Amino acid sequence: MKIHRYFFWIEDNFIEIYKNGNLEKYEGEERLYIDNFETFWEKWKKNSKIIASRDAIDFTFLVDKKVNKGDLLKNLDIYKKENEINFSSEDLKKILDIKNFKTIVFEFNAQKKVITKTKGRYVESEFEEDLPEILLFGENIDEDILNNLANQRVEEKKNKVEAGLLDEIFGNQWKNRK
Repeated sequence: MKIHRYFFWIEDNFIEIYKNGNLEKYEGEERLYIDNFETFWEKWKKNSKIIASRDAIDFTFLVDKKVNKGDLLKNLDIYKKENEINFSSEDLKKILDIKNFKTIVFEFNAQKKVITKTKGRYVESEFEEDLPEILLFGENIDEDILNNLANQRVEEKKNKVEAGLLDEIFGNQWKNRK
């Protein structure tokens, strides 16, 4: 049995989907959600190559307060959800590293924490008014995910291309590629 892991970040009418723990952006159904999860899940079933009777799917959701949780989960009954792999603070950190936010409130298992992304670390901070709130839920989530997120390092994405050994030897070609 293969386990497919999907992480959904849902705000207003916007969905980002990350697939199979690699956290590479999955663009399959992203543009189809506009306040209607029924259409979204119908397209999902048609487009995915997942066989619900054979494969297991682990969904983890990060949603803002405006999203209707009941509508979101209504059509997911056909997928097996239990497995021994937990969504951890490391998985959440990988998603947060690429998100553009400074301070955000996370809610998980009736626990709320304010997390601030600083230059080098994620730190727990004080509650303030009008902060965006994200609800974290799913079947296989580490119970201490919010406690373990604080003091994790922020990984900056490097888009800069460095010259390799061959590029240093053939310097003129390298300078022409820049």
